[in-house]
Amino acid sequence: MEEFKEIVLRDKEKRLSISRVPKKTKEEFVAFANEEFEEDYGMALKYVWDNFKMWKMLFENMNYKLDNILEIISPHNQPEQKESITLLSGKKIQKGGKNSDGNTK
Repeated sequence: MEEFKEIVLRDKEKRLSISRVPKKTKEEFVAFANEEFEEDYGMALKYVWDNFKMWKMLFENMNYKLDNILEIISPHNQPEQKESITLLSGKKIQKGGKNSDGNTK
């Protein structure tokens, strides 16, 4: 009897019950486990979980890299390029800024 209780306790430690799973999701998961893992739901869950962690890490790194790239190429980080025209008199007129004599256009 004592041996039986130990077996039951060990078995309970490894069990996982999930409730309120949408029917379609459950059907897809069971089909996946049946096809890929010979009805071993535990290994199917481990596979799904490991891939979730990998994709999460990949996307976090991707967002970090994209943020850095966007910061580098964003217009507010670029030096302002002002168009200027040089008149025959040598006076420079800059678009959106001050002229060479300090007056605004």
